[in-house]
Amino acid sequence: MSIKAIEFFLLNSWLWSMTWGFYHIPVNILVMILLLKFVARMNIIPSILIAFFAKVFSTVLYTLIILFLVFVVKLQFIFPVNYPSYIKVNSLLACISLATIYSVLQIFFFWVLSKFYMLNIGFMTMIAFVSNVISALLVYNFFDFP
Repeated sequence: MSIKAIEFFLLNSWLWSMTWGFYHIPVNILVMILLLKFVARMNIIPSILIAFFAKVFSTVLYTLIILFLVFVVKLQFIFPVNYPSYIKVNSLLACISLATIYSVLQIFFFWVLSKFYMLNIGFMTMIAFVSNVISALLVYNFFDFP
């Protein structure tokens, strides 16, 4: 797999996350709060803070990665001349791809957080992955995509 393919995958997923996939952000915060509260048995205030800041961290870091690719690496997204004007997107694949990217970034957040606070990194990894996959499936099932 070439570096350009990875760059375009990240850029396409980011574009999806800022348009149709934007619903993933509030849904994921809510799902993660519920998982932290009822599965991890944390208090509600730490659950809200961890869920909110994990999502903010992953969204901001993902945007910074895309800005780096666009402005430093000079990634350009140019359609070919004979490119069709409308392509049906596999929205389930886009939602799951976005969930995977956010999961990796949130796991990184939990790893950094575990250096300062006592967190079970394995359990938080599971929480991040499960909450993002559940959020992706909820967004795919309950929101109408083009």
